[in-house]
Amino acid sequence: MATANSKSTAQFLQTDREKLVGGRRLVSDSIATGVIFALCLTVGQKIIGFVRGILFCRFMTDQELGQWSMAWSSMMLLAPLAVLGLPGCFGRFTEFYRSRGQLKSFISRIAWISIVMTGLLAIAMVSSPKWFSNVIFGSTEQVQLILFLGGTIVVVTASNFLCSLMESLRQVRVVTAMRFVTGVVFAVAGVWLISSWENKAAAAATSYAIACFFGILPAAWVFWKFRGTGLESVEATYLPHREMWKRIAPFAIWLWASNFCHNFFEVSDRYMLIHWSSESHELAQGFVGQYHSGRVVPLLLVSVATMLGGVLMPYMSAHWEAGRKDKAIEQLNWTVKLMSISFTAGSVLVLLFSPVLFDWILQGRYNEGLRVLPLTLVYCIWFCLFVVGQDYLWTAEKGKWAAFSIFVGLVVNIVLNMLLIPKMGLTGAVVATTLGNAINVVMIFGFNHLFGCRVDRGIVFCALTPLVLLANSWLSALAIALIAFLTWKTNWFFSDSEKAAVGQTCGSRLAKLKRMLG
Repeated sequence: MATANSKSTAQFLQTDREKLVGGRRLVSDSIATGVIFALCLTVGQKIIGFVRGILFCRFMTDQELGQWSMAWSSMMLLAPLAVLGLPGCFGRFTEFYRSRGQLKSFISRIAWISIVMTGLLAIAMVSSPKWFSNVIFGSTEQVQLILFLGGTIVVVTASNFLCSLMESLRQVRVVTAMRFVTGVVFAVAGVWLISSWENKAAAAATSYAIACFFGILPAAWVFWKFRGTGLESVEATYLPHREMWKRIAPFAIWLWASNFCHNFFEVSDRYMLIHWSSESHELAQGFVGQYHSGRVVPLLLVSVATMLGGVLMPYMSAHWEAGRKDKAIEQLNWTVKLMSISFTAGSVLVLLFSPVLFDWILQGRYNEGLRVLPLTLVYCIWFCLFVVGQDYLWTAEKGKWAAFSIFVGLVVNIVLNMLLIPKMGLTGAVVATTLGNAINVVMIFGFNHLFGCRVDRGIVFCALTPLVLLANSWLSALAIALIAFLTWKTNWFFSDSEKAAVGQTCGSRLAKLKRMLG
């Protein structure tokens, strides 16, 4: 009886809210509409990001480029570390608390903790710049850059918080607009500051802070437009602190640990090039700059996969809460398969045109980056599969196994870097990172299978597909053409039901597009 009364109260409050604002509601995007819109706009953003990355390589020395690479990676490591992984809970629990009329309390509590913790981190960086400089750059000479990063990280954390929140509300178009604005402003401001002010990492960090500030504006506009409605500002029931933290704390702790391992894994090879190389720190930073040039294109794939993983989990969570677990698994599996094949095909084109990029556009200054490019592409695609594949464990609230997977991969990566960098230099770092990512992929899909997300042979074949990039460029092109043929004609990669689901989704989107154009 009490449950029925609570439900009636929530329905009354919902109706009352709609009357107050004339029925205006913040409507979630469908997964097909959201992903297609995100991919289309992301293409433009990534093209701009690619041009920006190339111009950074042109304008900076390899040492300055190495410093920027370390500064960027440090921001990506420290920002989620400071907020204890709490904004990452949005993707899993926003739908849970919104359905109970408790979303406002859930969001505001996480927001206040994020503000306080980010402020403490910024104060620490400004108060102890020499210590942070030594840890990040291997010397105490980058004090000015640390001061820039201390201010930048505040804006970066705010941007990450709002992106996570908008994704959890399934406002994919808003999130994509935020990232697009950030990418465009970063490219324009970055190139302008580096070319007209100074060709140093501090200029790049400043431009990124400016870009994140402008990237926040689309979310701010949505909050203003739908104030009092879209975020359930009227509470249907009070959310006790103990009840909330008891539910989300285990998820947040494991997500925090996973984010730390994930981000430290991403920077560990370059960090160890700085601290484990027998060369001077200036030459070691040059190695990192060379490595960065070979990662410009592969990291575009990682950013797309991160976007897909963030978009996908709220939809999987919605299916999960509604009791449609099979639908959530189906969405994950065909997303992983499509991503592996399409990313590998795109990487083949990158290898075919890489001589033009490195010899002509970059003027032959980054030959070491060109040499490690094929292996870098392989491990970045594997990292993409891990990023999306872990969505199942987080949705099923088995996130500790995702954290364990990336932890094991991180340990393997560090140990191999310790062994290989002194003997092989940059090549040793890339080999170590590749093997670490292989461990990540094997473990994440192994745990998925163990906890109910069946791994079929198509997942296995798609996970092995990136290895074709290690062959000659033209042989790689022939191999990916054969894989595309087998994908269409056989069930080796996609099952009949998966092909039908993908075809139906594409067909409905094309029909809708024709109606819009007609």
